Amino acid sequence: MAEAISGRYLTFVLADELFAVPVGRVEVVLEMQRVTRVPNALPFIRGVTNHRGSVIPVVDPLLRLEGVPVDLEADPAIIVLQLDFSGEALSIGMLADGVREVMDLEQSMIEAPPRLGGRMDSRFIQGIGKTPGGFVVILDLDAAFAATSDGVAS
Repeated sequence: MAEAISGRYLTFVLADELFAVPVGRVEVVLEMQRVTRVPNALPFIRGVTNHRGSVIPVVDPLLRLEGVPVDLEADPAIIVLQLDFSGEALSIGMLADGVREVMDLEQSMIEAPPRLGGRMDSRFIQGIGKTPGGFVVILDLDAAFAATSDGVAS
């Protein structure tokens, strides 16, 4: 797990909780568009979509983190992100129930995730940001969406 660092973060909602990813990893936020299922894909990959003429995978962070899917009927957004996948840059679309704002988080506002167990796997969390309105969970994108060499998500 990489440590979260101060900087600008895009915040978004998943299952009524606030999450964040570094702005530098975000390419664009799209309205929901057609996602085509792919046979035998990893469970958290909901399918593929077209982005600027390229086919990109669309991942569901709720399936990856909590085992429940984002509701596609609720008109989610697709956040197009840049990941490091085995040393290669890869664009993916990540579903989100809603996109909120860009916020600055200083290092003093970020703590390591607590080791309390619970539903969410802390391997996928870089840190917890403290904001005036509550907390924001900072995702470790590379860890959350990486796959091992045998094709099974780590």
